[in-house]
Amino acid sequence: MERNLGFGIIGTGNIAKFHANCIEKIDNAHLIGVLSKTETRANQVVQDFNCPVFWDIEKLLSYPDIDIICVCNESGLHGVTIAKIAKAGKHVLCEKPLETTVEKIDQIAATIKSSGIRLGCVFQNRENPEYKKLKSYIRSGTLGKILLSQISINWYRPPSYYEDSWRGTNTLDGGAALINQGIHTIDLMLDLMGEVSEISGFVDTLHHEIEGEDVAVASMKFKSGTLGTLSGGTALYPGEPESISIYGTMGNITFSGGEITSTTVTSIQQELSKLNNEYGSGASDPMAITDQFHIALIMDMMHAVVHDRDPKVTIDQAKKSVALINSIYKSKGNQIKLIKT
Repeated sequence: MERNLGFGIIGTGNIAKFHANCIEKIDNAHLIGVLSKTETRANQVVQDFNCPVFWDIEKLLSYPDIDIICVCNESGLHGVTIAKIAKAGKHVLCEKPLETTVEKIDQIAATIKSSGIRLGCVFQNRENPEYKKLKSYIRSGTLGKILLSQISINWYRPPSYYEDSWRGTNTLDGGAALINQGIHTIDLMLDLMGEVSEISGFVDTLHHEIEGEDVAVASMKFKSGTLGTLSGGTALYPGEPESISIYGTMGNITFSGGEITSTTVTSIQQELSKLNNEYGSGASDPMAITDQFHIALIMDMMHAVVHDRDPKVTIDQAKKSVALINSIYKSKGNQIKLIKT
C-alpha cells in the first residue's frame, strides 16, 4: 500500500494501547493522536507512543491528517462516539461489540449510510489461520452433515477487574461475560454455523458484585437444523481456553485456545501433526493474545479506505453476535425466535 494513512484512537485502556502498538508495526500507518480522559494515562501515551493527547473529541476529529479513528472506549458509548466521527468525515474501526443493543447498532448503520464513510468492527479471531482451516473443513464437508455445535467461554476474571470500572455495568457494558468476553467465540460460531433460528438461555450473577452476568448457558437451533449449546462466564476459576466443538456424521473436531486441538477425521489428523501454533487465549488474562490478528484487521481497514470497499467485518456481520446475546439476556429460560417464519 503506497498511501500513508493517519490514525486517531479514542480511549487509553488496555485495548487502546494494543491498537497503538499494532499501528506502530504497520508500514504507512501513523498514529496521529489519542483522546484521553485521565492525566495519568495521557502521560503514559506520550511516553510510549510520542504522539499528541487530546482532551476534546472535536479537536481530535478536526485534525486533518487523521483518516481512521479506532474506537476503543466503553461499549455503551460507541454509538454516540461513531456519530461524532461520521459527522467529521473520518472512517471508523470499532472494537467489539459495535454497540450493546441491536437498536443502537441500527442507529449506527443509518448514520454510516448517510455519511458515506467506511466502518469496520474488530473481530480479529476471524484472521486466525487455524480458524480459517477449521472453517474450510466444515465448508468442504469433511465432517459430513453437521449435527451439533458446542461452544464454551469458561473464563475467569478476578474481582479487581470490575472494581471502579464500567465493565459489568448494564449501561456501558450492556451485560458482562457474554457481550464483553464471550462475543468473540459467539461471532466465530455464527460465522461457521450460520443463523440461529431459536434460542433459550439463562444468565446469572453468581460470584462477582456486578450488574451483568458472570455465568451463562444457552441451547439453540440453527436455521440449518443443527443443534447447539453454549456456556460462558467470568467466574469460572481459574479459567480455561475458549473452545468450539463441531460434531458431524463423519467425525468431530475441536478448536480451543486459537488452535485445532483434536479431531477424529483421519485426513485432518495428518495435517495437524505438521503444525505447532500458539496464538494465546484470554481465559484468565485479557491481554494474553497475539497482536497479528489485530494487525491484519487494521491493514484490511486501510485497504478498505484506499480502495473504497467494505472492510471484512461489516455492520451487518457485527450485529449478529449482539442480536444473539441480547436474545439470551431476554430469554430467562423462554424460547426466543430470532428468525420470523
